[in-house]
Amino acid sequence: MAPKLSKSEKQDLILSYLRSSRTCHTLKDLEKVLPSVASINGIQVKEYIQALTDEGHLRVEKIGSGNWYWCFGSEEKKERETKLSQLQEEVDKARKSCEEAELVLATERRKRDKEQEQDEAEGKEREALCARKMELEMQLRQLRAEKAEWVDSSSSGPGGVAKKKEEVDIWKREALMWTDNIYILEEYLRKLAGGDRELVECMKRECYGDEYVEGEGLRELEADA
Repeated sequence: MAPKLSKSEKQDLILSYLRSSRTCHTLKDLEKVLPSVASINGIQVKEYIQALTDEGHLRVEKIGSGNWYWCFGSEEKKERETKLSQLQEEVDKARKSCEEAELVLATERRKRDKEQEQDEAEGKEREALCARKMELEMQLRQLRAEKAEWVDSSSSGPGGVAKKKEEVDIWKREALMWTDNIYILEEYLRKLAGGDRELVECMKRECYGDEYVEGEGLRELEADA
């Protein structure tokens, strides 16, 4: 008997399928295929899709009368880079706090070397500083370990540069493929709009955002980018 999958494992299976499919899907399409992909009931598909969309793992756009869902591999890379950046900021913050605590502790030690008497308040303060320093050092070690895991998961040691180049080439090819898909969707949108060019341009301007070029549509990819 196959082991029972957790909710997060089922979500991972759904995302893996969507990335590998390299295309957009309607909810109706997903309700047909996801039950067998992620071992879920057909009536649960909408619930899983909504959860993944709310968490930002799944993209959705309304085209015509229905929603289209997709998940790009490049978006996963952006999430990993964002997480790595956040971890680096936390590491720097923890390091700074640790250095400040060490400076305060060193100053306190020098002060106590000169003093013959120590009152109870100073003793408690020193204990608190030592405890704080130990806590910060532990946090710093944990953050460094997490950062190392993210770096290791994004690289392959000595072959890391070559692997990154290979990934960039794959992302470029995928970007070109999805650009073609977008043009296909534009043709479909024109048919839905019944020849209303102004409506079509308005939809393109809203969907493309900063990548929209007035009078041309989607900005062309640069070959050497």
